[in-house]
Amino acid sequence: MSNPTVTIKTGRIEGIQKGSISVFKGIPYAKPPVGDLRWRPPQPAEPWEGTLKADKFGPVAYQRGGELIEFVYNLIKKQGMGWLKEKALLGLAKYGPRPKQSEDCLKLIVRTPSLSPADKLPVMVFIHGGGHQEGSAADILYESNALSKKDVVLVLINYRLGLFGNFAHPDLSAESEHDVSGNYGMLDQILGLEWVQENIAQFGGDPENVTIFGESAGGESVLHLMCSPQAEGLFHKAISQSAGTGGQLSHLRKPFSSYPSAEEQGIGFARLTGASSVAEMRNMPADELMKIVRANDGINGNFFPVIDGHYLPKSIANSFQDGDQIDVPLMIGSNEHEYTLFHPIFDTVLIEYLDEDHEPGKLPEYMQAEFGDDLPELCKLYPNLEKRDTKAVEEFQGDIFFGAPTRFYAGEMVAAPEPVFFYQFRRKSPLKKESAGAFHAAELPFVFGALKSPMFPSNQKDEELAEIMQGYWTNFAKTGNPNGENLPNWSEFTDVAPYWMVFDREDVGVRPVEIEANYQIFMRRIQRQVDQMREGYAQEAIPASGD
Repeated sequence: MSNPTVTIKTGRIEGIQKGSISVFKGIPYAKPPVGDLRWRPPQPAEPWEGTLKADKFGPVAYQRGGELIEFVYNLIKKQGMGWLKEKALLGLAKYGPRPKQSEDCLKLIVRTPSLSPADKLPVMVFIHGGGHQEGSAADILYESNALSKKDVVLVLINYRLGLFGNFAHPDLSAESEHDVSGNYGMLDQILGLEWVQENIAQFGGDPENVTIFGESAGGESVLHLMCSPQAEGLFHKAISQSAGTGGQLSHLRKPFSSYPSAEEQGIGFARLTGASSVAEMRNMPADELMKIVRANDGINGNFFPVIDGHYLPKSIANSFQDGDQIDVPLMIGSNEHEYTLFHPIFDTVLIEYLDEDHEPGKLPEYMQAEFGDDLPELCKLYPNLEKRDTKAVEEFQGDIFFGAPTRFYAGEMVAAPEPVFFYQFRRKSPLKKESAGAFHAAELPFVFGALKSPMFPSNQKDEELAEIMQGYWTNFAKTGNPNGENLPNWSEFTDVAPYWMVFDREDVGVRPVEIEANYQIFMRRIQRQVDQMREGYAQEAIPASGD
């Protein structure tokens, strides 16, 4: 069987054939953002001569790496495997091969069942997760043709991460015609969607029927794109899986809560490099800059998307509440046990009011300031939270960081003309000693049909659940409605009587939102944040000079 070839705007490419699916890996959609293009909006890829081999993905974006390994270790230990298998997987995770990292990472993957422009198949564009610091479109979790076998064209895009994707600085803002900096990773995603509009017909896709979907930071990116005027018209449906709530609270020039302004953070990092200017930083080797990143946790080591007033005009919570988001059908949800993947790794990092220095049996004063009159009821809903009980801490942090925000966005979308579909993923490992539950990212092997990994023990019921979920996801991409033949009916979400679709090995169907009382408390906290941001962040802007 000969390899598939396609001619796109920039030249001819040759992929590989996997059964009925044509696969193209490592297609450049932008110029390498190196040298003078570092920390600038991406530029479209230049044409090439001859035929480009698109059979390997190539380097991934520069990333921190350390936290990701810790998460993998944590997950393996909580899967309930036998001692020997657990030890083997831990060894593989520690000593296994690592993909090369490079700034020249703006590539994408296309998996398609057709190369005929006449077919006009629906297109699904996936944005990977990783906290805006980690991950790749080529991660093993996505290495599957299952979605494309359901007559959709699948596109997976890389984008700049961390320092190279979100670094903001007054000097960079001064270079911009819009007086902004940061959000380069989001601009990569937008350029990737523009590439889809220009080229996807050659892969059998319909540029007028594009669904963006993503998980974790990718799910948050989906919401960012829904709130970015520059993304208008580039997609027609959206799926947000387990969106986090971090980056969208950071502002370019104003502090908010515990978040400094992005420019102030950039000034601080620039000092650490010893460079006298941004121009000098552009000439520093990427590896040298990443050593500084990895040596500094917290504020000087993690860089997130920011509210810059242009590409992201305001927080996504404000945008959704004001009805300013791009109005497309939305499917959104989270997993039942999101935080087991992170606990205890981030137990004392992400939520400062659960620090280890609090008085035993008593929650810190910060909790009272955050929740006010809701605090007594919150303690009843999460028994022994003040004693740092593992179950209480994991449930509390999973709900506040993932569950409640998705519930908030679903509720705000009810007023929009387009429908919103709400879900919770509950499937647990079939092994009796597992303690991870339906952890963060646990739904990905089911959505992509990648259940063969030794890290994710599964059975025949899991295969059936995966088939059901892929049906909903691809039906939604085709029509804006997940329902289809031989699938339990998934009704639109309504704020009056909140229901969600439950995905479990033995239970797939619409159920009442059992933890609505918990969500209401956290949504009142979100509302206070929205009001505070709407009032001008309650603090004056930090001068751009950092003085």
